[in-house]
Amino acid sequence: MVRCCSAMELLRGIDSNSVGAIITDPPYHISIGRAANWSQARGFGVDPWTNTNVSSVDEVIEWTRPHVEQAHRILRPGGALVVMGGTQSLVGWDLWCARMGLQWMAEIVVLWNTGKPRATKFGSLHTRVVWYAKSGLRHTFNTEARSIYSNVLVCRKVQRGKRHPAEKPVGLTNFLISLLTKEGDTVVDPFCGTGATLVSAVQCGRSYAGCDIEAEYVRLANNRIAQAEHEYPDPVFLWVNGRMEEV
Repeated sequence: MVRCCSAMELLRGIDSNSVGAIITDPPYHISIGRAANWSQARGFGVDPWTNTNVSSVDEVIEWTRPHVEQAHRILRPGGALVVMGGTQSLVGWDLWCARMGLQWMAEIVVLWNTGKPRATKFGSLHTRVVWYAKSGLRHTFNTEARSIYSNVLVCRKVQRGKRHPAEKPVGLTNFLISLLTKEGDTVVDPFCGTGATLVSAVQCGRSYAGCDIEAEYVRLANNRIAQAEHEYPDPVFLWVNGRMEEV
């Protein structure tokens, strides 16, 4: 069952060294550096990704610290911390992972094969994914090859307005969970939105724990998990040597 609570409340209630992976898409903090009323004034509505009191990069870094502390505590040795986002949201995760001894493993770039152009700006056609591992045991990497010769994934972006405005496709989270966790591992998403990561955990035969602060998202996530076998992920491709190869 997905809980309606804060990420910190969920994380503090999980046993130490018990989690195979944390795979999450935390707040983007995209309003940093803009006027307080920037979204309403420009007609964009309320920023749907940031429901915090963070208002500067320094505050982003301090906001992130306790989340990384708890992630380090609950991950089993060799467990994975996988965080999706952009520059402003990932700056704190990169800093505190390095300071707390989580080992940097890789950065993945997800290219969306659909995108929406923005006035006077570049279109948002990619997402960064950073992968860290807790030391103590060898990290999990479930592939017949010693290496995957690309860190660029291509997949279809979830249609805006269907559920959560920043929802990630189940094909992407299936790939990450099946690659970076063992059967029977627990997968945690403390910012689960409408539950894509947790649906993937069920589909991949993993246990899960997740939460969101929005009650409607929690309701949708629990409904999706109950019907997880009926979700059919779109394919995910690796960009290798100038061509796409399905994973």
